[in-house]
Amino acid sequence: MIDSQQLDITAQDRRFYWFWILPIQTMLMTAYIVPMYGFNAYIEPINEIFNPARALDGWPGAISGGLVFLGTTLGALLEKCLGCISRSPRVQLILSNSLIAVTLVISALACWIESLWLLMTIGSFLMGIGMGCNFSYAAKLLLDWGRHMGHLGLQSGVFGLLFGAWGAVYSLIAPWMIDRWGIEWTFIITACFVIAFALLSIIRLRAPTKQTAQTRLDKPELTFRQVVSTRQFWFFTICMLILLTPGFGFKVIVQSLSQHIFDVDSLTASLVAVAFLMSYGISRLICGLLADHVRLKPMYLLFTGGQMLLLTATAIGLPHMTGITFMAIMMCLIGSLFAAGKSLWGMLAIALLGSANLKNTIHGLLVAFGLAGLLGPVSLNWALRSGDVLTTTSWWMYAMAGAMGIACLLVWLMRAFDFEAAAAHQHQPMHRKTGHQDRHDRF
Repeated sequence: MIDSQQLDITAQDRRFYWFWILPIQTMLMTAYIVPMYGFNAYIEPINEIFNPARALDGWPGAISGGLVFLGTTLGALLEKCLGCISRSPRVQLILSNSLIAVTLVISALACWIESLWLLMTIGSFLMGIGMGCNFSYAAKLLLDWGRHMGHLGLQSGVFGLLFGAWGAVYSLIAPWMIDRWGIEWTFIITACFVIAFALLSIIRLRAPTKQTAQTRLDKPELTFRQVVSTRQFWFFTICMLILLTPGFGFKVIVQSLSQHIFDVDSLTASLVAVAFLMSYGISRLICGLLADHVRLKPMYLLFTGGQMLLLTATAIGLPHMTGITFMAIMMCLIGSLFAAGKSLWGMLAIALLGSANLKNTIHGLLVAFGLAGLLGPVSLNWALRSGDVLTTTSWWMYAMAGAMGIACLLVWLMRAFDFEAAAAHQHQPMHRKTGHQDRHDRF
């Protein structure tokens, strides 16, 4: 499945990977995610400043959170620009993390002067651009190491686990910080945290050496225009947009949803967010480990079909529940499948279009990531603003389940790109029949 060659891996490289890259460098290079994955803690405080009459379901918090994710769609472009300007991975990493820190400080200023437009444009959207830039670089570096060592699934799983763990820790700590020092100082302290971990991450920063990073590319490299012109790219992009939307809705709105529907206190809402994000992180680790040994297409059928069934069951049961336990459990289950799909999308991109085209595919798929990050929170927040919140939220879940059925169909139709057929200007068929499979159907 992974076109990797493990020749000439030195003992020094092995030690460096197992004792530094996998446990420590991955932790340092994912710390920047805390204000993004922990944005659920900011929703109510932002609304209390800009829409105090509707602190739990106001638009400022939901839209600001969604714009952070939407901004990631442009992060790949900034990553290219910073790479050209800095000409050094260390300088590039410091610049991208500095952008995130500056936007956090500007978010604090926006809250002090009560400027919603400043918060949304520079504080949220520009922060998202910095996040996307960081993600593009970190994913490429760490997955290059994982692919080189023959443990791409493991590296991808640990990468995702730490995203969830950082978000969970911050979701628990941030509400306490906001209560103690206010949201403005919480933003500033978070900015200092991001910069501190960025400085630590560059101490031993290095990619696999050219000698040991050689790969056997059995699929040719395509231009970005050629990648986006393939049916495989669009099937996967639309599938990921659908698969990620409900999960992002829960991730950003989880605390407000818990307090709005079930009238729990702030600590309980934070613990629900922690449970959701830890389920997310653990699922990414488990699926990363499995992905080195299990075919991806059946797994994605499970991720999409499972979410469809879970969302339907939650929609049916929600109006009849009085406590938060049922909703918390179902959100964790849905979040686990949502996380699993996120954990392996890089590997699926390689399976569909080859590792030579991974970078262009990642840049394109950030569009799905960003749109899902905006549509999920905004649409779920709309459901929370209804006069009959339980019924409207249930219908939101029915709609998400219906869309997930379409994603399941797209996964079924997917085939790996046939480069030989493309070179001969032949048609690229879709996988339709159960009994008819060739090497392009089995991935």
